[in-house]
Amino acid sequence: MLNTPIKSLKFNKLIFLIFALVYSLIYLQGCFPVVATSIVASAVAVTDRRTAGIIVEDETIEIKFLREKIRNYSSKDGVSVTSTSFNRTVLLTGWVPNEGIKQEVANLAAQIENVREIINEINIGPPATSATFGKDAILTTKVKASLIDEDKLNGIVVKVKTESAVVYLMGIVTEKEASLAADIASRIVGTKRVVRAFEVVTEEEIKKLEILSN
Repeated sequence: MLNTPIKSLKFNKLIFLIFALVYSLIYLQGCFPVVATSIVASAVAVTDRRTAGIIVEDETIEIKFLREKIRNYSSKDGVSVTSTSFNRTVLLTGWVPNEGIKQEVANLAAQIENVREIINEINIGPPATSATFGKDAILTTKVKASLIDEDKLNGIVVKVKTESAVVYLMGIVTEKEASLAADIASRIVGTKRVVRAFEVVTEEEIKKLEILSN
């Protein structure tokens, strides 16, 4: 029989996964309210290596980017781009018609307050279909579940984003954790490629960050 600490850890992982999936589905539909950022920060900060303040900043950056995109581009412009911010590093994924607009969108993100780095993974071409979005959501779920299920990895600290079967991994991790997470993601059926967008730090830095975030 499992002892109490192990049961508690498994239960916390399950609760976090359920929360993450619900959050992903809400955010995917574009109806995530601004007032919910504090709720997300409180829930994620329980296990995240970011501080609650940084988590709020990341959520705010994503919301500001969405507003700027809507303000600058209409549905007819063929711009289908999302931002994923982690520790103020912004990953841009999606589709645009040409290189010029790809750079314009990156510039919009770079001008947002508190953004410290842009990872521009925007593709050139027509926007992905609804079917592709659905497959990506399922793949993200499978990858996240596999990361959390791995005993040698604290999978909760890894953020997963999928675009057209390309899996992007973000988080503050050690090199060992980064390699293990990337290997797990690459072995999930449906994954075409894995992009490591981690912030790699030492074991000592992880310990300091975990003290600050608790």
